[in-house]
Amino acid sequence: MTSPHEAAEHSLGEVVGLGESLEVQGIDKWFSATHALRQVSLKVAPGTVHAIVGENGAGKSTLMRILAGVTPAGDYDGTVLIDGRPIAFKGIVDAERAGVFLVPQELTTVPGITVAENLMLNREPGRFGLIDYKAMFVTAAKWIRTFRIDVEPTMLMQSLSVPQQQLVTIARAMTRGVKFLILDEPTATLAESETEVLFSRVRDFRRLGVTTLYISHRLSEIRQIADRVTVMRDGRVVDDLDVRDAATTPRRIVRSMVGRDIAELYPKRDVEIGGVALELKNFTVPNLIAERRPYVTDLSLTVRSGEIVGLFGVVGSGTAQLARAAFGAWPGRVSGEVVVKGKPVSLSSPGKAIAAGMGYLTGDRKTSGLVLGRSIAENITLVALKQLSPHQVIDQRAEVGMVKDYVERFRIKATSIDQPVAELSGGTQQKVVAAKWMAAAPDVLILEEPTFGVDVGTKVEIYSLMGEIVAEGRALLLISSDLQEVIAMSDRVLAVHDGRLADSWDRGSATEEAVMHAATGGRRDE
Repeated sequence: MTSPHEAAEHSLGEVVGLGESLEVQGIDKWFSATHALRQVSLKVAPGTVHAIVGENGAGKSTLMRILAGVTPAGDYDGTVLIDGRPIAFKGIVDAERAGVFLVPQELTTVPGITVAENLMLNREPGRFGLIDYKAMFVTAAKWIRTFRIDVEPTMLMQSLSVPQQQLVTIARAMTRGVKFLILDEPTATLAESETEVLFSRVRDFRRLGVTTLYISHRLSEIRQIADRVTVMRDGRVVDDLDVRDAATTPRRIVRSMVGRDIAELYPKRDVEIGGVALELKNFTVPNLIAERRPYVTDLSLTVRSGEIVGLFGVVGSGTAQLARAAFGAWPGRVSGEVVVKGKPVSLSSPGKAIAAGMGYLTGDRKTSGLVLGRSIAENITLVALKQLSPHQVIDQRAEVGMVKDYVERFRIKATSIDQPVAELSGGTQQKVVAAKWMAAAPDVLILEEPTFGVDVGTKVEIYSLMGEIVAEGRALLLISSDLQEVIAMSDRVLAVHDGRLADSWDRGSATEEAVMHAATGGRRDE
């Protein structure tokens, strides 16, 4: 009798070919005055997982776009070879016909159609000139089982969580005759269990000869999944390492990425803790679907001046909804009270929260963190305009000075401060969001996933600026899925489970095991 694992292996074997090598030679790419890639050469062995790491702006995504046909031949100099044969993709279709698939960091699903239709998009089974929906749903169900995704073929994509949509996107690429799979920050939105499912599938593909190019800022993942790691900096390849080599340590990789040794990722802080700056009293955030339990139920917490309080919960815990609601951005009716420095704050709008001295760095930078059609300068100063307008007129010299200061401090790579943020990479956009709120300097700042999609060097800069903010007597509520980050940066750590506070720890007493245990429903006496 065939086991489920053997059946999955057989299904995967239907869509992959024998391992082929990939090589790039002397790739050069310019964007106006920006030299994005400088004589990049790289060899990728067949049937391996090859990690590509580097800071934002290092050239990783530009190189991947060339390999995937997004940037067509003729728009760059140099040569791409598959199994020793030069190739020149005119576009994405050419690349996919050759078995090269890019799964980008930003989701590319069609929200208004079903999971099955997304999986089979542009290759729907037909009968008598019409789409055979029965065959489509049967085929989609097979792939959903193969990739162990907890969804149904008939569900609409828009009803899925972000991690589920990400897994469906990856599954679609994997079922289309893939030979080279390019994964750009694939685990950024995945929970730990979902990450392990992805890694399991990548390992299956490696056994079947598929070559995976894996881009990630999470260095802890490299040793788990990769065979080799190539480090890029300033458009060049600066290191190429065997992951199994004892000398290939996170510290070595970081040193290559940033061109210097980072002795400590998290800065030491010695800040005097003051009075209560933020208080949430009996806070309840309802689910927008009436019959479902609230996202947050009767939750109370405080954050003091000069203090960083870290809030950690697994997917579905309600931490993101709490942040939005506390800032007046939740579309449903919220009960409870928000108090900033002793004064109650209206929960009716973000504008009233800002006026009361609050700020909120959202985890969704594209939808609510940035004005994509506006410039870097306009985005950075968006919330700080009152500071720049002492006489009701914007002091343009002060505005330019502020923007240039934050562009330099965050090492935001752009053609100019007038460049639209829509043209920036995801990681660079995150720098602009962070700079916007650092410039606004609110009394209380809620940070949701502040280091999402940014490189190690930028993390250090953001952590340093967080330290500067609390040193000025301001209060920070940090919400992050990076448990190590929460523990290292926080004066107090709070675990949230099913919308309720589960446990708390003072600085130095929290461990990853204890916090995760509480966040997943465990009790201290268990």
